[in-house]
Parts: sequence; structure tokens; C-alpha cells
Amino acid sequence: MKDRISRSVFWIVWSKGGVQIVSLLSTLFIARLLTPADYGLIALAAIWIFPISLLSEMGLGAAIVQFRNITDNELNGCFWTTIILALFGYAVLYVTAPGIAQWFQTPRLASVLRVNGLLLPLVAVRIVPDSLLRKALAFDKISQAEIYGAVISVPTMVVLALAGAGVWTLVGGALIGALIQTILTFWFLPWKPRQQVRGERLLEVLRFSASTLGSKVCWATYRQADFFVLGKISGDVVLGFYSMAKQLATLPVDKISMVVNQLASPVLAELQDQRGAMRASLLRGLRLVASIAFPMCIGTLLVAHDLVEVLLTDKWNPIVPMLQILCFYSVVRSIDILLPPVLMARFRTKFLFYYSFALLIFMPLAFLAGALWGGAIGVSLAWVAAYPFLVAKMMNEAFNEIGISWRLFWRQLSSPIAATVSMALVLVVLGWSVSNLLSDFVGVRLALMILTGSVVYGTCLFLMGGQTWTELREVFNWAVGRSYMTSRRQELAV
Repeated sequence: MKDRISRSVFWIVWSKGGVQIVSLLSTLFIARLLTPADYGLIALAAIWIFPISLLSEMGLGAAIVQFRNITDNELNGCFWTTIILALFGYAVLYVTAPGIAQWFQTPRLASVLRVNGLLLPLVAVRIVPDSLLRKALAFDKISQAEIYGAVISVPTMVVLALAGAGVWTLVGGALIGALIQTILTFWFLPWKPRQQVRGERLLEVLRFSASTLGSKVCWATYRQADFFVLGKISGDVVLGFYSMAKQLATLPVDKISMVVNQLASPVLAELQDQRGAMRASLLRGLRLVASIAFPMCIGTLLVAHDLVEVLLTDKWNPIVPMLQILCFYSVVRSIDILLPPVLMARFRTKFLFYYSFALLIFMPLAFLAGALWGGAIGVSLAWVAAYPFLVAKMMNEAFNEIGISWRLFWRQLSSPIAATVSMALVLVVLGWSVSNLLSDFVGVRLALMILTGSVVYGTCLFLMGGQTWTELREVFNWAVGRSYMTSRRQELAV
């Protein structure tokens, strides 16, 4: 399994890293041409499209990964179920789009919903082959599909933005990327759906997927609740500022979670009967994720003003306080992403549903109170004030499931926390010292802060990290392909 994991890390890091760097650069360029209202429209559309997409997927992707020796007939049943639900979801969205736009008092939202909603059938078509590739840890194929999708969609978005397409720049890029990725997923996996849908365990697969569906829909709905509340109370312009702040604040965690979640689900599914191996795997994940995410989140907080001014220009300066607050939420989120795969592998779907339902009840109330009190700033504070208390419950449940104490948990984070605090203290002093000297050279000041923070954090982690530093070096070797290339040479020699 270690060889498969190292190969998967190599492909995920290079594909995700390359794609995300290109995507980030294009986003920063496009954000200079579009308006906050354009991003607000996309955020309003996502409120409806994202939950419907999970509803149409019905948790069948997770079921395909978790169930061993799944048959072709069972896969056919999964495929046609997702297609029917996706088409039904799009039909409902198409009909209700004008009413949604009227309720938000944003007329352009209707057409955006109808066109962007085509993502529902596009994504549903590839659920089965994509899940089979993940089950086999064939992330080289998944990565190649994502790379080609980005190679075509990013230039398209740049051209549309330069042509003055406005919000359709974002819509067009999303649709083209999804289309290319779907086509290539079928190309890489020689599986074709057929009409035979019977199978001995088909009902069992559907029951398992249905048990995960409730938690996923609740989770997706609550994840869009901040956009829903803020969009209704403050409008699309304020929502556009907030959505950009949240995107930047969660950028490090989102990219790490892509790698972690793609690997964690299939790996933990294989270890589901081995609590000791699952415990070791989770502890290792906690050390690695914290050592990468903590300094990136806190570093972003400390350089937020210069970062926004250099990358997005002055028109985006209102997002700075929101970005700084949301960086604290992002720290908690970096730990949160590791826990659901553990509970899923242990078939704790009922708890995940109750947890997601609790998020759906309490977080929107916090967002509403925050929005009425302070608009986008209040919603940002709601994440920091309410979310950690709910996450603590899931952490306790996951730890009890595989035998981890809170003392052991904090011990895993001691080195990353100490190194991050040291970095933060140095950057605060440095920022205060050079703020006047380099007042006219914002880019130079930002580069100096980033370089200094990286050196200080790396040095502290090397001195205090111990096991964490060794594991980071191993993952780095996987990422640069040393283990992968060695195994490839051995295969070719044979």
C-alpha cells in the first residue's frame, strides 16, 4: 500500500499543485477585471447548485469506495440513479430560478442559475468511473483529467474576462472544465453503463449511500448558509467581498484537504477493521496537516493587508479584516477535514448525520446574528465564535472510536504550534520595524515578510519537530517523485 500511496501523492501534489497555481494566478488576474458583484452572483448560485449536486450524487461515490468487490450490475444501478436525480434536480432548479432571483432581488441570478446548473448532469455522469479510479488509488488518471480540464478552462476564462463577459467568465470556465474532466474520466476507465441494474447487494449499497446522504446534504446546506444569510441581508456586492475573503483564507486548507481526503477515504476503507493502524494513520495526518496549514493560515493573517493590495489591487481592500478573522477559522478547519473519513470507515454514518444536522441548525443562527450585527465582519466572527465548539464534539467522537486521548492529540500538535508562534512573533516585530521604511514598496515588504516567516518556521520545526520533520521529508520525497521513480524503474527492469 505504501507504494500506491507514494505514487498517489506524487500525482496529486503535482496535478493539484500545478493546477491550483495556474488557477490562483488566473483568479487573481480575473479578479482585477471583474467586480465583487460578479463573484457575489456566483456565490448566490452555489447556494443552490452545491446542495443539489450532493443530493443527486446521493452518497453513491462513497459507497462504491467503501464496498469491496462491487459488481457491474450494482455499478449500473448507481450510475442510473445519479443521472435521474441530477436531471430532476436541474429541472427543479430551472423552473424555480426566476423566483429565487426575485427573492434575492438580483434579476441576473435567474440566467446564471439556469446555465451554471448544467454542472449537475455533467458531474453526475462521472461519479461511478471517478469513484472506481479513487477506489483503486489511480490518482494519476484522475490528476491527468484535472490537468487537462484546467489547461482548457483557464485560458478560456482569461479570454472571456478580457472580452468583458463579466460573470459569464466564471460560469463558462466551470462548465468547460467539468466537461473536459468528465470526458477524460471515461477515457481513462474502460467502464460503460448498461441497463442491467440488479445485484445481490444493490439495496445494501443504496441504503448505505442513503445513510450518508442526509449528513452530506446537511453539511452542504450549512456550508452555503453564510452566503445565503449575507446575500439576503447585505446584497451581492458585500457577498462578493466576503466570498473572496473566504476563498483566500481557506485556500491553504482547501488545497491540503483535496490531497488528504482523496487519499484518506480509500486508505482508511482498507484499514477499517484495524483500529491500531487507523489510529497511527490519523495521528500521522494530524502532524503533517498541522505542520503545513498552521503557518500558512497565520502567515496569511499577518500579511493580509499587503497581500490583498499586491494581488488584488485597492478595490478589494475591504476584505482585509474579514480575511484576517477567517484565517483563525481556517486553522480549526485544517484539523476538522481529517475526521469524517475515520468515522465513515467505521460506518458511523448516523453520528455524521446528527453532527451535520447540528451544524445546519446552529451555524445559520450564528450567521444571522452576525450579519444583523456587523454584516460580513459579523458573519466572519460567527465562524470563529461558534464553529470550534461543534468541531470539538466530532473530534471527541472520532478519538474515542479509535482510541486517541486529548493529551495525545495535543502532543501531536506541539511542534507545529510552537514553530508557528515563533514565526508569528518574529513577523510582528519585523512588520512593525519595516512598515515605515518600506511604506512605498509594498511588494518588497510582502516578499520580505514571506521569506522571513518561511525561514523562521522551517528552522524552528527542524529543531523541535523530531518525528514530524522526518515525516515531512518522506512526503516531500513522495511529492518530488523519488519513491515513484524508483518503483517505476524496478517495474521496467522486471
